[in-house]
Amino acid sequence: MAFDITKFAAADTAVVKLVNGDDAPLLDNEGNRLTVTVYGPGSEQYAEAQQRKQNRIVTRLRKKGKVDASAAEMAAENAEFLAACTVSFDGWTYPPAGNVSQQEMFRAAYADPKLGFIREQVFAFIGEWENFTGNSATS
Repeated sequence: MAFDITKFAAADTAVVKLVNGDDAPLLDNEGNRLTVTVYGPGSEQYAEAQQRKQNRIVTRLRKKGKVDASAAEMAAENAEFLAACTVSFDGWTYPPAGNVSQQEMFRAAYADPKLGFIREQVFAFIGEWENFTGNSATS
């Protein structure tokens, strides 16, 4: 009988354990770890977000005749991509007050330059298949 390779399939989601700029764990006032649950590269949500990102690049190429984006355009695209790949902010919100949708909150948090260390962590995490396989994956 052949071995069923699907037992090694990547999970759709995994949890990013956030750290501060100095690599210390980010904790709330009660000492609970702050995390972000994200869709990974094997998920339908990630594939759709990646396709939308590619479509924006093609559109830019058609309009401007180049693929390069300004820093502001790139930041906005990355925030959009990460927001589409985010399931939840666990133990925290952004902004602290306001009546916005969950996707708008995700996008705003990832676009905030003062929280760039969070954006960079999440962006790096979702690009690594190993974070969605084995013991590190959820779901």
